[in-house]
Amino acid sequence: MSSYLYRGVSEQMYREHNGRLIPKKSGEFTYTFHWDEPGLKYDSGATYDASETNAVHRHQLNQEGFPTSGISTTPHLNQAKVYARGRDGRSAGYVFRIDRSKLADQGVREYVVAKFVKDPSIPKDEEVILVTKGSKPLPEQVVTEVIEVAAR
Repeated sequence: MSSYLYRGVSEQMYREHNGRLIPKKSGEFTYTFHWDEPGLKYDSGATYDASETNAVHRHQLNQEGFPTSGISTTPHLNQAKVYARGRDGRSAGYVFRIDRSKLADQGVREYVVAKFVKDPSIPKDEEVILVTKGSKPLPEQVVTEVIEVAAR
């Protein structure tokens, strides 16, 4: 297991959030799937009720950016740089380096997507979703470095 996780954000998002990592939504990290929702497969591992497992599934499903109280990260610096630069690679951004050894002490839970989802939407990301107490920003104590990423 990697000692660090990385989160890439655009320059615009970095400025809007004052250099903090904030979940897209407040509230519990749970989700209930509905019978008519597209994309979920029968044997995916999702449950019938509100659960954290379902929140992991929904958070990463088809890389739609569905808002949850989780924050996406990857153990791969180069993958985080891709997200910082945007889909076309023409934007500048920032990558947060996060020390995994400090997460539990700060009350941050980790959800390794591959442990919950048989077929992750972006397997090479090896996504880890971080969830803070009370949907608060990721504590500054776990961020060891903010790396500026130039546009290509």
